[in-house]
Amino acid sequence: MTTNKMAKEYPNEIKMYDHVSNSGIVHMPGRRFPAVAIQGDTLSTMFSAAKYFMEKAREYDDEDMYFEALELAERFQGHLSQYEAVLEKEGFEKPYNMDVKGVELEQEFKNS
Repeated sequence: MTTNKMAKEYPNEIKMYDHVSNSGIVHMPGRRFPAVAIQGDTLSTMFSAAKYFMEKAREYDDEDMYFEALELAERFQGHLSQYEAVLEKEGFEKPYNMDVKGVELEQEFKNS
């Protein structure tokens, strides 16, 4: 079983204000405003949705929607890549099957 190193480094600085299923409102050290902490499996679902919107934008020949969805997908992918690195470092399994590092997002708008 692994221990949470973050809890040891910041034992009194992370404050949870509220939580709902798959997310919580927390205040991180050094930040002015609280944040929403989202579970990794929920974030992977959001990433998949952004990729779906990219596909639909191509289908409907909507270049603006495509690049907005691409931006979302890239942000989600960045967060998930960092999440996966921490999971691996700390000895946790991923709560989803996707290999986020292996997903290539098409950077050009090409209508199929």
